[in-house]
Amino acid sequence: MSIPNEAPQFAANPIVAELAPDEREKMRRVAGRQQFVLYALLANIVVNIMFMATPAMTGPVEPNRPIRGLIAILAISIVIATMIAAFLLASELYNVVIGVICAVLMPVPRVALLTLVIINGKATKFLQQRGVKVGLMGANPNTI
Repeated sequence: MSIPNEAPQFAANPIVAELAPDEREKMRRVAGRQQFVLYALLANIVVNIMFMATPAMTGPVEPNRPIRGLIAILAISIVIATMIAAFLLASELYNVVIGVICAVLMPVPRVALLTLVIINGKATKFLQQRGVKVGLMGANPNTI
C-alpha cells in the first residue's frame, strides 16, 4: 500500500542497469566530460560577449584598458580550459590522437565551435544509444 502524498518511485533504467561496471564507468566519464565541454563553451560565449560589450581602446590612455586586459586574461584561461575539455572528451570517444587534434583546434574561433559541436554530438549519441537521457547541459553522471 502506498502513502497518498509519496513521490512516485521509478525503477533504474533497465538498459543502464544491465551494462558491465566498466561500461558504466566509461559512460560516467563521457557524461562528466561532456558537461565540462558544455560549461567551457558557455563560459567562452560569455567572455566573448563581455569583450564585445567593452569599447575598444583607441588612444594611448583609455579607462577601459584594465577591464579589457582582465577580460583577455580570462578569455585565455577559458580557451585553455576548453582545450583540456575537448582533449578529454575526444580522447574518451575516439582516441588520443584525435583528442590532441581537437585540443589544437580550440584557439581558432569558428573551427573550435564546429569541433565542439561534433564531439558533443558524438557524446550525446554515445549516451543515448545506451539509454541515458541527455538534456541541454548533457547527462548527469551521478544518475548513471
